[in-house]
Amino acid sequence: MIIARLFNYFIVFSVIGWLYECTFCTFKNGAWENRGFLFGPICPIYGAGVVLAMVVFHFLPQKANAEHPVWLIFCICAFGSMILEYLTSYVLERVFHAVWWDYSKVPLNINGRVCLPATCGFGIAGIFVVRYMIPVVEELPIEKYPLTNEVFALVFMFIMGIDMALTVASLTKIVSQLERAEASFNEKADAGYQRVRVAPAAIASVASDALSSAGSSAKDAILSAGSNARDAMSSAGESMNERLNRFAESLSWRDRYHLHTMLGYRPRKRMGVNTDSIREFFAKLQEKIQVRK
Repeated sequence: MIIARLFNYFIVFSVIGWLYECTFCTFKNGAWENRGFLFGPICPIYGAGVVLAMVVFHFLPQKANAEHPVWLIFCICAFGSMILEYLTSYVLERVFHAVWWDYSKVPLNINGRVCLPATCGFGIAGIFVVRYMIPVVEELPIEKYPLTNEVFALVFMFIMGIDMALTVASLTKIVSQLERAEASFNEKADAGYQRVRVAPAAIASVASDALSSAGSSAKDAILSAGSNARDAMSSAGESMNERLNRFAESLSWRDRYHLHTMLGYRPRKRMGVNTDSIREFFAKLQEKIQVRK
């Protein structure tokens, strides 16, 4: 009964968190933006935060007929949100090599995962939630309908389970394709680099031979060598465009949805691998699917 009630609270506050995130980002960016991680209209991190606050403040000792002081609510909610946000960001990046929020450009941030302004904002929001929202929710006559409460919890759990399964499958597919593109791009980039590296020496050799010869054939030889060098230098760019087109064509609507919700891609740093190239590839891929929407 208690677990079912808490899970229903989790769903309700996850939906409220999703509405807040989407509304805030829409006003900030001037266009509608879905900030959900899953397909459904929920942000689980908000629901988890509120449910944890309900549990903590329920068991936190307090004087009879006295509310928890504001400063204590602020400190607990701010610190708790910082831990929850950092761990969530870390786990998502480790599993999917992607980020859904980034505070790198915000002052006083830690690895771009959390920052002091956002932490203080969540602390202030926590005061409102603990003092006003949670008491109202706890006064609802949910305990009078235990069967209905458990049925709703099971239905929500079933829907969310399907949503999470589809989300994980889609993100795993995207990451796998990005890793293959990364390997292919670096392999072809290395080959292109080798061709470009030897091009100046080839031009110099042709020019030297041309100076010792006569007639218009000298000019033709130099121009031909320069053209070959330009073709070698442009092959990497053409190859990226081809891969972008193939990648975009292979994406389903579910893949496009999740690719659009990602804020950035952070591949694993490995010896001899140029991560900048795949970051650029990811950014251009997002632009391409945005144009096609």
